[in-house]
Amino acid sequence: MNRYLEAFRDCLQVIADASETEKDPHRRAILDNFLRHAGLEFSGQDEKILTPEMTVDQPIYHVKWGPSLATYEGMDAVQGYYNAVNEVVSTFQDHTCWVNDWGIASYSKFVRFTTGKVLAGEGADLPADDRTYAQLLPMAMFWKYDENAKLIGEDVFMLTDPSYEEIGEGEMFEVAELHAVARSFLRD
Repeated sequence: MNRYLEAFRDCLQVIADASETEKDPHRRAILDNFLRHAGLEFSGQDEKILTPEMTVDQPIYHVKWGPSLATYEGMDAVQGYYNAVNEVVSTFQDHTCWVNDWGIASYSKFVRFTTGKVLAGEGADLPADDRTYAQLLPMAMFWKYDENAKLIGEDVFMLTDPSYEEIGEGEMFEVAELHAVARSFLRD
């Protein structure tokens, strides 16, 4: 399997393992929602996240990429955020998470796959060409849940400037492969 897909699978397994060993029913329900959220988001089914079974009526997301903080309030705004995020191929790696009664705190590296041309246009010191790069963004995230283990919102913070890895010949995966890994963690 592709090294990026394997690292992503490991991230999802961390959540699945935490859920299996969690003794507190509320915290386990939070972890189950969190795992389902990730499975849906990365299998191209993000519209199933914003449902009454998984998310409160008025979710609030705060997202800080670089110097800017954006706030998305309500179902339509949050779906717009997902639509924008899913315009690029991305995964996670190096994931650690902690659950508490209020929700999840996590650390991971968000990995975005795009060309040198796009990244140079965004200010990266890379050749503005068609080579593919993995942009690695260390992230801290806080996922708040209510008493019914429904998602209230996310606070997402990029912690440092990104680093970059050039993707070698044959190292990139197909989006369908990413979706298959994510779907393998969905329980229904």
